[in-house]
Amino acid sequence: MRTIILLSFLAFAARTAAADVVLAVDNGDIYIDLGARDGVGAGTQLELLHEVVAKDPRTGATLKDSFALGSLTVTKAGDKLCVAQADPDLAKRVLAGDRVRLVGAPRKFMDPWAAQVEASRVISGSAPPVAPTVPEQVALDHVKLAEAAWRDTLGKSPEQRLQRWSELLTADPKTPYRRVIENELQSLRAQIQQRDDALARAKSQNTNDRNPRIARLAEELAVATNQSARPVLSVAPLPRAVPGQPLQLAFLVRMPSAIGQAWLFVRPPGEPGFRRLDLVHDGDSYLRATIDGAMVRTPKLEWYVEASSRGTAADVAPVLGSQEDPMSTTIDAVVEEAPIERNRSHIDVHVDYVDFDGKLNKGFDQYYQAEIDFMYRFLEPVYAVRLGFGTLSGRGGPKDVIDEDPTDQCLDAMGAYKCRNVAFSYVYTEFEFRIQSNVAFMLRPQAGLLTTDSMPGAENNRCRDAEDVEGCGFHTRFGGRARIRFGREDSTNLVIGAGFTKGVGTLLEAAYHWLPKKVIPVQLVVQVTDMPVPENFGVRLIADVGWRGVSWFYPSLRLSYQARDIDHAGFSGGLAMNFDW
Repeated sequence: MRTIILLSFLAFAARTAAADVVLAVDNGDIYIDLGARDGVGAGTQLELLHEVVAKDPRTGATLKDSFALGSLTVTKAGDKLCVAQADPDLAKRVLAGDRVRLVGAPRKFMDPWAAQVEASRVISGSAPPVAPTVPEQVALDHVKLAEAAWRDTLGKSPEQRLQRWSELLTADPKTPYRRVIENELQSLRAQIQQRDDALARAKSQNTNDRNPRIARLAEELAVATNQSARPVLSVAPLPRAVPGQPLQLAFLVRMPSAIGQAWLFVRPPGEPGFRRLDLVHDGDSYLRATIDGAMVRTPKLEWYVEASSRGTAADVAPVLGSQEDPMSTTIDAVVEEAPIERNRSHIDVHVDYVDFDGKLNKGFDQYYQAEIDFMYRFLEPVYAVRLGFGTLSGRGGPKDVIDEDPTDQCLDAMGAYKCRNVAFSYVYTEFEFRIQSNVAFMLRPQAGLLTTDSMPGAENNRCRDAEDVEGCGFHTRFGGRARIRFGREDSTNLVIGAGFTKGVGTLLEAAYHWLPKKVIPVQLVVQVTDMPVPENFGVRLIADVGWRGVSWFYPSLRLSYQARDIDHAGFSGGLAMNFDW
């Protein structure tokens, strides 16, 4: 009877010694279901216990016993939850489910926590059944030996229990409890193996082996202690993006065990709500998604991330931004280069023969002029630029001397020769500015080499080809021309201009251009000029008629009548070619 009372007392003591449990282990942090309400705060010492299921070989009664593994020190505590740390050797042996008990008397702490953390209480096992009466036929020495071994194993580790029961079998090989003790030894070995397996899983890098409650416990503790926990997800800053291009996002998962599934919510400009995109796991630590280029539009793109934790009762919550306060990425303005327009380039080639006295090459007042230029329309800020080359060659002199000389040799009354040959080769650049859509201003500076020959009876270009340069003059001359156009360039318009080059002459002109038919461009020009030798002004009337059979080219015929007076006049003509593309 004394033995039964003693065993019952020990079983009751073991049961009432039940303590609170370790909820989770994350690296060196040990989460425990104790807090300020239990008298636990920073600096509190806790004793780490491990539970062992033991069986009394004499009575068959099962008992859940525990033994001390070492001491833990509390580093942070809330009202119902605390975090403790242990020395490195002990930390390797801590598992979720291990029990702890307070070392010393509980203390009182003020509650600093605002969060509500629901703690999971592991209820201690029920009291062991009352051991039956020891059969009278069992020898008293066997009973005492088994009782002593049983008492020695209480509060000891499984390894120590194995050793003590093995010693009993050695000391009392004929014990009637041998079969029960061998079963107990097998159970202890199984419990040791289970603990070793659990420790191996706790050290695993595979997120599927980790306790998913760790992240939530850490977040709850950080909120309770008024600390700002780092976000579960992080992403590199994305202040700007190119419009119309797919946007690839990669998120670093700081707590892989806390994320079961995640979604990226995107709202392009002008849309009322967010679109949901699945975030795909890339290894253990990354989530990726690609935003379609059609959603990447100016001026900005709003987005945020929601995630759910692992488990069947997973909650969905924002983890990076939110619907009320989303993240924002500025989308650059769309910059598109306009396509190359047609008719931006133009080449103009024209050749004119001008005969003022009507005597053709036998006279003393004729010249020919040829120009070729290339124009490109930049549109803005300068509408167009022309680059050209020209040449003018001819003969001229005083009109009265030419008309009154009966010998037709350009001699005055004193027999002096008054005419001269000229040759002017020049280059020019013309800039066209659009004042309005139907008003344009054109400015053309030019420079060239002027050669003059005052030798009577000399042929054209004598000074250029002969070694004898008597009577020749070589001069560098600068000049220019300004024009203004009223009307559109490709339709009816009027151009008025004036030009001057020293030693060559002055040119005043007005040109009217229109299209009687789409394929027939017509230009009528009136010029007042004293070229090729600045002596007397004359008037030129020019008609330029073209035929545009194709869009990129049209030739034209130029006919003109010019006169310095009614007795000093002649007809002439020329050709022109125009290329557009």
